[in-house]
Amino acid sequence: MSANDNERVKVFLNLYSTYQHRIYGFIMSIIGNWDQADDILQETMSVLWNKFEQYAPGTDFLSWAMKVAHFQVLSHIKKQKIQNKYFSRKTIENISEIAACSSGEKDESLKALRQCIKKMSERSRQLLSLRYEDGATIQKISQRIQESVNSLYKEYQRIHYQLFQCIRRQMGWDA
Repeated sequence: MSANDNERVKVFLNLYSTYQHRIYGFIMSIIGNWDQADDILQETMSVLWNKFEQYAPGTDFLSWAMKVAHFQVLSHIKKQKIQNKYFSRKTIENISEIAACSSGEKDESLKALRQCIKKMSERSRQLLSLRYEDGATIQKISQRIQESVNSLYKEYQRIHYQLFQCIRRQMGWDA
């Protein structure tokens, strides 16, 4: 391996490790299953590495990586034929838009997210909390609160849509 190849590997690993958690968070926010999200993250990393020569140094790596992750999520959903269990394509694109915010907007969008969560009903906040517990699945939550899986999927879709719309207003993206 040449010195140039070593440098390329170092640059990639540095960029990837910097943003790995945000990429994984994006994938998890749509898929909601740890094992599947892990697989998609691995596929995303593989695609990023294979296409790293196309990445222009100095440009927004996170935005590029999120776009790759977005397509990997869509591919996974299509392969698994589970579109109806998760978000619509439009909702996934909306989540991608939020997730791909540049690093400078990260703190601002997190602040907006926190404000929007505070405005939600107690039930919505409780459901969000349950959903993002370690190892949580819709099925487990359904059993725990004794509601149907289908009604929970619909409620989570509504909650995520409301959060997205609130964040858009908070960030001034509607203007």
